[in-house]
Amino acid sequence: MFSWKEFEKLKQILSHMGGSRYRDDWGQHHLTIRPIDLLDWIKFLKEDLGFFTMTDIASRADEVVYHLLNMGIHQRLNLHLIVKKGEMIPSVVDYYPHADWMEREQAEMLNQTFDRARAGLLLPEAQKIYPLKPESEIRDWPAALPSGLPVLRYNPNKSEPPYPEESYQWKKYGLTSPETLGNFEWLVCFDPVNVVDSKVEIGFHHQGLELLLQNKDIFQILNLVDKINLSAAPHFSIAWTKAIEEMFRIKIPERAQALRIVMLELARIADHLTTLQAICFYSGLNEYRLFINAREKVYELFEKIIGFRHGSGVAKIGGVSEDLPAGWIIEYQSVAEILSKNLKLIHNSLISQIKFRKQLEGRPVNAQSVLQWGVSGPAMRASGLNFDLRKSQPFYFYQDIDFDIPVGIHGTGYDRYLIRYEEIFQSLRIITQVIDNLPLGNIINEDLNKNYLELSEYFAKLDKPKQWHYSALETPSGEGGFLFSLEKDLTPSRIKIKTPSFVIAEALPIFVNDLKEEQLSTCLASLGLSRWEIDR
Repeated sequence: MFSWKEFEKLKQILSHMGGSRYRDDWGQHHLTIRPIDLLDWIKFLKEDLGFFTMTDIASRADEVVYHLLNMGIHQRLNLHLIVKKGEMIPSVVDYYPHADWMEREQAEMLNQTFDRARAGLLLPEAQKIYPLKPESEIRDWPAALPSGLPVLRYNPNKSEPPYPEESYQWKKYGLTSPETLGNFEWLVCFDPVNVVDSKVEIGFHHQGLELLLQNKDIFQILNLVDKINLSAAPHFSIAWTKAIEEMFRIKIPERAQALRIVMLELARIADHLTTLQAICFYSGLNEYRLFINAREKVYELFEKIIGFRHGSGVAKIGGVSEDLPAGWIIEYQSVAEILSKNLKLIHNSLISQIKFRKQLEGRPVNAQSVLQWGVSGPAMRASGLNFDLRKSQPFYFYQDIDFDIPVGIHGTGYDRYLIRYEEIFQSLRIITQVIDNLPLGNIINEDLNKNYLELSEYFAKLDKPKQWHYSALETPSGEGGFLFSLEKDLTPSRIKIKTPSFVIAEALPIFVNDLKEEQLSTCLASLGLSRWEIDR
């Protein structure tokens, strides 16, 4: 759990090392440096201070922000890099391998220049201008250059086990291939039986949401972030309201906090059921229909509260938009009882089938690998790392609720299945405790129970924080949140969406190596990837 004692200790170290360039804000460290000092600071922060995880990179014309996490003492640090136009920025890939996609994304979107020459991440090779930049001109989309499969090196030593390299075979899976689940294009190399290498090409669903949000104010943004992951819609809208409330020091009523927890955990259950359904479907097992029926029960609970099946629109800055209707708690208790009973029966049926277990078998993924690649959520905990933001940096009433964090051992698809299955029961346990002790009172801060124009006038009178701020919570697939800067009126000058699927997609080779072709779709399903989280 977050410790202020550790925060003060680290603050003293950074204040001494950084001098006037250091500041702290809302339990986060901020340090401003120049590019020439970047690698020295990165090495010091990682090797000496334990910031082993780079959560995200965000940038604007004159600044690049590296958001780092120390899981051991639950401390966060924002490293602000002040850059001049066209100035070369050192790459940090040697320290954080998963920074490759992050740097390529910033180079492509905002013309940042890194000292490693790499292809674009989201756009085809022939397209050199990011279409949503303000200076971009409307022009014909260039024809895509033909892409071939990677060339294999010739290996004359045919005696080396298990197979000589000339027998390797690359295969290409498109958006319509069942192996990709419609998420991306995928090049996979087999030896020729097991996977030995893979390359992921994203950008096919890209909607430029981050840049579109920069033209909206904080209230308009709230209506758009539900779509980042529709199967867990309340998570990103609540994450956004939480970020704004932290930045403006807004206190929300206790009843609203409790209702937000209920919505978050219901959405977690729905998303986990979606993932379990996909695992069974791509394993060729009819139990997937039972998971769909179970998910429908959860969607019906959402619909009775807010009117939308996925729970979108439930969050509101300062509270929630709707209270629990009469009779909802009794209906929830009935659904929870049915879910618990049926899920145990389905689970016992699945684990007794050899076919199911074999589909999810694979090479173990250790904790060091997932930590190195910045993976979070069930995919991380399946490898043995016990880290969940509901425990490490609790918000609302999570610190007062009795629940457990399931942790795996081997990091295989089977471990990930077990983690998600057990988390459903922990979420039911959380919701039951919350509604048994549901506070009375308002569901929204009285100062914020206004219409759009009145809210705009209210916020215009408040002090507008100019610093970057990061806020996140534990979504069903891992850490999700926003790193943004609010400088003019109520419109962000830059907003970076942190999604777990983006990092998992980059780290995909560590999860699929040594798998057979028929296991690929099942393994991908167990990771719970969302195409909209990948192509923001």
